[in-house]
Amino acid sequence: MRLLRRKPRTFEIQVQDMTLHIQAGKDINEESRAAALSFWEQLHAYTLRNPQVGNSKRPIAVPEDAPQIVREIVAAARLAGVGPMYSFQGAVTDHVGRFLAKEVDEVTVNCGGDYFILGRRRQKLTVLRRSNDSTVAIVVPPSKQGVGISMTMGHGHTPVDGLAVLADSCMLADAAAAGVQAILPKQNGLAGALTYLKKVRGVLGGVVVVGDRIGLAGPVELAA
Repeated sequence: MRLLRRKPRTFEIQVQDMTLHIQAGKDINEESRAAALSFWEQLHAYTLRNPQVGNSKRPIAVPEDAPQIVREIVAAARLAGVGPMYSFQGAVTDHVGRFLAKEVDEVTVNCGGDYFILGRRRQKLTVLRRSNDSTVAIVVPPSKQGVGISMTMGHGHTPVDGLAVLADSCMLADAAAAGVQAILPKQNGLAGALTYLKKVRGVLGGVVVVGDRIGLAGPVELAA
């Protein structure tokens, strides 16, 4: 008799102005909501005491008695050479994903262009682009700890048409994506951005799309 695979459960939770889309093998809606709210309360309470965490565009330091998740955000941003404010959405995504990874073998948490993916098989993820003329997709490798991904279509004066950064954590991917967007407007920006991604410890790789040019950093595989 062939065993039927259980269809993944998909649901959403709202945390302030962020909407998290979650796909897992069982209904863990309440657990997800509790984890997200717990993190947000810690972060919000600390930013009231230390506003720099929420508004600094440059790396900062926090005392050792800061909550663990705040110290992780600050450390990830420092690795990428940017301020912690760029890691908030990725940190929420990470926190919920890691919590649920204790309960299930496979889970995807998505918030905006940020993803925490824990899977036993390779997955394909389409990179968001400003232009709809064509698409670019990357292969997300299987992982026992989870992979963090940050994708963006760019904004303002940034010339990026599409961007995806893969890292050990989503908050680091977020921070590195901000670093890429700061580098791209400079002379030889695409080459500089790819070199930057290769140097950030914990970044697994990335794809940067500028017009009709596609640059790859690290062992990132494009999907057919």
